[in-house]
Amino acid sequence: MKKTLLAIGVASLAFAAIASAATFNANLTVGSTGNDVVLLQNGLIAGGFSIPAISSGAATPGYFGSQTKSAVQAYQSARGIPNTGFVGPLTRAALNAGPASVGTACPAGFTCTANNVVTPVCPVGYTCTSNTTGTVTGGQVGISTPGVPGIMTVTSGPLSGSVLNVGAQMIPVEAIRVQAQYSDIDIQSLTLDLGNNTGIYNKIFNTLYVTDGTNILATQPLNGSTVVQSGSEYILGIAGFHFLVPKGTYKDIIIKGSLNSSIDSSYISSGTSGTHYPGNTNPVVASNSLGAGNTASSGWGIGVVTNGVRGVDGAGLNLYGPTSLIAQNLTINASLVDNATANVSLDFASPLTSTVPVTDTVNNQYLGLPVLIFDVNAQYDTLHIHDVKVSFVTTGPGTISAAYLYQGSTPIQSASVQSGIADFSNITDGTNGALIPVNTTLPYTVKVDVTGVTSATTITASTTSGISVYSSNDSSASPSGIAAGNTQTVSGVGPLFVLSGSPTITSKVISTDTSGNATSSYSAVFNVSVTAVGKDVNFGLAGSSTPMFSVAAPTGNATTSLAVYKNGSIDYSSTLNLNGLSNYDTNSTVTASYSQPTNTTVSTDGKSFTLAQNQNVTIPVTFTWLVKNPGANTYAAQMQGINYEVSGSAKTTTTFMAGQTAWRTPSTN
Repeated sequence: MKKTLLAIGVASLAFAAIASAATFNANLTVGSTGNDVVLLQNGLIAGGFSIPAISSGAATPGYFGSQTKSAVQAYQSARGIPNTGFVGPLTRAALNAGPASVGTACPAGFTCTANNVVTPVCPVGYTCTSNTTGTVTGGQVGISTPGVPGIMTVTSGPLSGSVLNVGAQMIPVEAIRVQAQYSDIDIQSLTLDLGNNTGIYNKIFNTLYVTDGTNILATQPLNGSTVVQSGSEYILGIAGFHFLVPKGTYKDIIIKGSLNSSIDSSYISSGTSGTHYPGNTNPVVASNSLGAGNTASSGWGIGVVTNGVRGVDGAGLNLYGPTSLIAQNLTINASLVDNATANVSLDFASPLTSTVPVTDTVNNQYLGLPVLIFDVNAQYDTLHIHDVKVSFVTTGPGTISAAYLYQGSTPIQSASVQSGIADFSNITDGTNGALIPVNTTLPYTVKVDVTGVTSATTITASTTSGISVYSSNDSSASPSGIAAGNTQTVSGVGPLFVLSGSPTITSKVISTDTSGNATSSYSAVFNVSVTAVGKDVNFGLAGSSTPMFSVAAPTGNATTSLAVYKNGSIDYSSTLNLNGLSNYDTNSTVTASYSQPTNTTVSTDGKSFTLAQNQNVTIPVTFTWLVKNPGANTYAAQMQGINYEVSGSAKTTTTFMAGQTAWRTPSTN
């Protein structure tokens, strides 16, 4: 079946008479009166657009009422103009385009003959043929259901968010869901309500786009020429695009907007509902100003007017929707730059709780000791560090004389430490390492010089609320969070313990009794690297009274070197008796297997060995224990402490690694 587009030609011929009598320069709407309204009404009736009250003689021409509005809407639909019923710039241009008389120039978009016969050219998106009567027939390109009338349903679609930032570009502001039944439907125009405050188009938005979510179908700048007033509302018509919705499906039209890069603060939401523009007195969409069913909403917003979406079905019929206003409230926030935030947190590589010896035993000092690594994340904008304050809590005789701030290996600034505070201040933009690109996280390291360490000195460092970060326009960015480091203990003499690699754990079933009870053996291996600093260091072997790695027997003696984790929680440690736990084998003894490493000296009684000053060795130690019927339970081993003796001093136990996951094996069952 073919479709007929005769109405366009008839309307054009009818308005030739109007144009010969007058040029429409003034906008006309409901309530308008005068000669222009008379000419408009006579032309509409002559063109076949009914105004019953005037045609019947019940009313005289000259007053723009509801019937005239309906006739204007029909004319606008025939010309592809948003059918608001308001005679504005677009409609006036169409009215004024008709030929005034024989011999005048043919209007744009039409073909004319010497007898002033006006025949419409084929509309974009159609294939057409013409005949001697001026009728244009054809089928729409892309429609797979030619000749089939359809039903179009228009509703609100899902919108990802309604909070917009100053300067945002191509941001979704309205979603329109179109459903096609019985026939494919080609959406060709739509009419938007921008509310009753001119600020939305001369203060906030500069351009709106019709898109399919990805591709731009139409672009419409917002200004006094494209936005027209209808009653109390400001209306924007967008036409000249094609959005095909196949029958039996729905598709979403996404209206996107670009906001001005600078917006007066009085037009920006203060965060309180209903304060989205000055005065908070006018709703965005006035009730019933655009037809029955329109409802009011507060704040900035963009709506689709009743019957503001026009689609064409396979039979060439115009379909309209929605049946009532679709309105989307919008909150306008300050720009991303103005919302820039510096998120501060502790870096995963920040030094764990540990004991370290001084690096200079002559002067009892450790220069450049890393005590804290913190992260700064740049949210919404590129940032640069301007001020950082780091506090230090210390005990013992040692003194922190200076502190240093690094980004990776790049030094940023040094600072003296006064009253426990290092103030890295006035770091200028452009300083290497101080710039943090937007959506990037950079780690910053704090190092200190510790002097006068005659005995153990502890240091705990953390950032303070005194951190200051600037955005790309040199305004302050809000800092969020504080990074608190772990305690570092500096000793003048003694061993330095470091894990070599990661600890491991394995298990195997070693026996099953006649009742089916299985006993599994668990083995955890730690490779402990030891360096003797300042003096020789002695370590007991397994047969001594103070072994380097002490363990407990089932008699209830507590271990100081190992904790067993069951299902992620401590099940056995220095405060728990292995023999008292029913799921452990009653004959099990937790054992620690290690031996004297090379490059050390064994004692005369064979129960200990000595690591000479400044020497380093790696000592593998294996802890084993038995579990009866482990089932689905999982187990892990945690190093808790190491015993040692500095020459000339009593036995000492270091427990800095207790609870630190780096000194814990994975879990296994």
